[in-house]
Amino acid sequence: MIIGLTGTLGAGKGTVVDFFKRKGFKHFSVREFLIEEIKKRGLLVNRDNMVLIANQLREMYSPSYIVEQIYEKAKEKSGDCVIESIRTTGEVEVLKKKENFYLIAVDAEPKIRYSRILIRQSETDNIGYDEFLENEKREMFSYDSNKQNLSACIKMADFILNNDKSLNELYKQVEEIYQRVLSGEKNKTEKRKDYISWDEYFMGVAMISAMRSKDPNSQVGACIVNEKNHIVATGYNGFPIGCSDDELPWKREGEKLDTKYVYVVHAEANAITNATVRLDGCKIYLAMHPCNECTKLIIQSRIKEVIYISDKYAHLDEYKAAKKMLEMAGVKTRQFIPKHKHLIIDFDKINQ
Repeated sequence: MIIGLTGTLGAGKGTVVDFFKRKGFKHFSVREFLIEEIKKRGLLVNRDNMVLIANQLREMYSPSYIVEQIYEKAKEKSGDCVIESIRTTGEVEVLKKKENFYLIAVDAEPKIRYSRILIRQSETDNIGYDEFLENEKREMFSYDSNKQNLSACIKMADFILNNDKSLNELYKQVEEIYQRVLSGEKNKTEKRKDYISWDEYFMGVAMISAMRSKDPNSQVGACIVNEKNHIVATGYNGFPIGCSDDELPWKREGEKLDTKYVYVVHAEANAITNATVRLDGCKIYLAMHPCNECTKLIIQSRIKEVIYISDKYAHLDEYKAAKKMLEMAGVKTRQFIPKHKHLIIDFDKINQ
């Protein structure tokens, strides 16, 4: 039996490896394979060089070259084995053709994962949080089958582990998967585990709406949802109907009448005026916390909850006033904390 492991940075793949090693599995790692190759070339062991060497080997030989080399080593040892750090779709496709191969994906919240890599302090982990997120962003998606595509690998997994909780909870999940594998269960058709939440869905609609904005500096979107989770209106920032966005100014500085601020309609206001139904009890999803003027419209339309991403203007009086009015009117507010840092829309995916 061969267990393959994929997943996000610092999600806990090493801990899952330890579980299988205790079950008698031999351990092989793409990471260790690359570190050995990096040292042969006299390079520094860091994540940039790991990505560089991995991509070079895949381009030179094949997308599955590294795991095929590891697979041959595993065969020589005989018995059960676990291969850690599978990162490309080409690798997954080749291994899935092998007998008794099972792919397990491991994931967790970004901040939890970053705290874990700080603790383990391996050669490639001495980085700040922003660099950690950038490294992950670079490795999460690629159209090139030779390059890292963690998001696609996770979707191709036979089993997906969520490692947001305790170590005992993780071991419980792995043990359950192990027992299912022993019983011969593979590729059982189940519902997806990595689907987005309602909050992510509606905030995603707000962000897509923002992409319609012609404002060269700030693109803001809004999405209004009723109590049945039906979208009743969307909007984005722009000039009023009939007012040319080629003639009115988009500037942020200068004489007041020469700036956008006296003309633009905010996303919240556009969404509210676009609605064709009453908004009593609805929620509004926003890229930014509403200003005082939009807050007045939100309260008057009887929207009961405001969900927003950014509160970067909290220091301004207009936004202090907005918070004060929302609290007085009993409108709930909360800042949206996404589970997925990036949602990728691939128009070509449906053809794959």
